[in-house]
Amino acid sequence: MTIQEAIESIGLSEKEARVYLALLEIGTGSAYGIAVKSGLKRPTAYVILEELAKKGVVSLIPRSSKKLYRAKNPEYLFEEMEERFIEAKNKLPEIKAKTREESFKPQVLFFEGVGGVKESLKYGLKDVHGKTIKGFYAKTTPEIMKNFDGFKDYNNYLKENDISMEGVAPEDESLVDFRKTDKDYGRTIKIVSKNKYSSDVSIEVGENWVKMNDYQNLQGLIIDNPAIAKTIREIFEMVWEKTE
Repeated sequence: MTIQEAIESIGLSEKEARVYLALLEIGTGSAYGIAVKSGLKRPTAYVILEELAKKGVVSLIPRSSKKLYRAKNPEYLFEEMEERFIEAKNKLPEIKAKTREESFKPQVLFFEGVGGVKESLKYGLKDVHGKTIKGFYAKTTPEIMKNFDGFKDYNNYLKENDISMEGVAPEDESLVDFRKTDKDYGRTIKIVSKNKYSSDVSIEVGENWVKMNDYQNLQGLIIDNPAIAKTIREIFEMVWEKTE
């Protein structure tokens, strides 16, 4: 990340960041001097300075014969932005509740390739910290294990965030190593004969989403819909109860 990108990350546009950085280097300057330093036209620099003044990012120097500007100390600027972020984040539960209750729209997301399927694995995990994911799991292959590095990152994330798993998996040699680490990673897995269940696709269900990943063909599908997630969980529970 460049210095300008860091400034932009707190909510300034590209030109606003250029003007702010130019003013930091100058110390105190007029619209003309700042325009020259930032490489912008004078009218543009003047308009941006006025906007930055309204935002409290720069200030006018009082009692000067002409308009002179001074940039706010970047340390104070970042502290203020951090405080605003914390205040806004504290409202996140209310915002999420409002979204679900009033304007939630189910989503269907499609992922392709190794990178895409890895992204699908991460989806929605923050919603299930300290909870249990239910799943129907597929057998694997050496190629799949290589592509996804044995699913180490995924399993470690679940363990670090107290996310347990209950699942049904086929009795298959490719899953022997997984079964050896089930206890360490909080997995409770019921094994089903390959004659009855030999899936190549894994299905996981969280609080509000259902994931279907085909690791062999590198495709993933996510349905973010609480009603569908509830239905799949109920189907899972029926299968779970009847599986020894």
